[in-house]
Amino acid sequence: MKRWNLNKVKKMMAFMLAVLVAAVAFSACRDQAAELVPDDRHDPEVGKATESEQQAENPEADYPVGTEEKMGKNAFDDQLMAFLDGKTDGNYMASPLSFRYALGLLIAGASGETKTELLKALGVESEEEWTAACLRFNAFAKRFQETFDEERKEYEKNVKSGGIPKDSAAPVMALRVANSVWKNEKLGVPFTDEYCENVSKNYDAEYESFTPENAAEKINDWVNRKTESMIDRLLPDGYDASMLAVVLMNALYFKDAWWEAFLPELTETGDFHTKSGAVVQKEFMHDTGSILYYEDENTRLVVLPMKGGVDMAFVLGDATDIAEKINAAEYRKVKTAIPKLDLETSFSNGEFVDFLKENGVRRAFDPENAEFSRMIDTDVYVDDIIQKTRIKLNEDGVEAAAVTAIMMCGSGYDPSEPVDFTLDQPFSFFIYTDTGSEMMTMFAGRIVE
Repeated sequence: MKRWNLNKVKKMMAFMLAVLVAAVAFSACRDQAAELVPDDRHDPEVGKATESEQQAENPEADYPVGTEEKMGKNAFDDQLMAFLDGKTDGNYMASPLSFRYALGLLIAGASGETKTELLKALGVESEEEWTAACLRFNAFAKRFQETFDEERKEYEKNVKSGGIPKDSAAPVMALRVANSVWKNEKLGVPFTDEYCENVSKNYDAEYESFTPENAAEKINDWVNRKTESMIDRLLPDGYDASMLAVVLMNALYFKDAWWEAFLPELTETGDFHTKSGAVVQKEFMHDTGSILYYEDENTRLVVLPMKGGVDMAFVLGDATDIAEKINAAEYRKVKTAIPKLDLETSFSNGEFVDFLKENGVRRAFDPENAEFSRMIDTDVYVDDIIQKTRIKLNEDGVEAAAVTAIMMCGSGYDPSEPVDFTLDQPFSFFIYTDTGSEMMTMFAGRIVE
């Protein structure tokens, strides 16, 4: 099958996307392995070398290579994952990036000490610092989608002309960010002009309305559409929206194919050793090739590339300081065994509220002192924060989605031998792209059983 030409993706923003994190553990043999090659593939214009020239210089690499800036650590993502690790016993996945987008919609309407607390929790010095980062990621997502559109047109042209067989696999990529701000129709005041201008410019936000009677139905419909039915509903039937005044929402949808797909005929059932020590059966995908590999006394990880410039890292052991460890990874010949996944997680018991409170946010939750007059000319405060995620991982690639909703009530309104890498006990995984100086985690989770 024809490989995607990553040179069509011009130099991407100075921005890093850590797309997926999940905590899981697994055992693996510590066989020694092979040749190390530099990683140039993420910036094809560096050095102006062609893809074939780079490949010739690095024959051990199983995909185009390139140089890139090292990723920076993102304290917010690390803190959120550490917090959720302590609150969650089983498998889970969260989306730090979706949470950050939702917080951005909230900060856009905050003022005074409320805004100061939220900015500090988000880990930025100013609202402008976050919106600049947000716009860079939006630009990356747009570039990602444009690349897919180009490849899709080329694929269809080649099929029509007979250049490739009609049964050739079609390219599949998607990275979409959606934001929306919702107001109760019975709330007698509109969003302020300042807020509407801000969220339109920086978040491309949609404006929606609801009544207490139809809130769950309308919100769930939006969630289903924006996540390609990966998440069909956020709110349960009978959700009490009688006091709901404003809802701020983000949806994140991602789909990409592995640079080299796993062969289905190599997939087989094997033992997975859970956190509790039990053994369960999972379907393991198998491959051997030269990929980025890192190991220290507490951590082992591999990085698998995808066709759209996004990568996924699988981590055994300690998953802290992940950006630094990925930066230190080098090419080795690795024999991988990775379990297929279909995992859905819901955080609807105040976990994200508790995280913000632990990080100094107080006034946003206080009906008497929350300062959101930049958003709407009535007293509102944050009552709850809900997030739901889902990931599907198989031989072809990865599909993942997340939705975050901030629910606001109104106080005025009622080499060599390959290294053996087998994910057969709890492990962590990361999907990310290397486009700059900051690691932005889009999803995070854990598989332990």
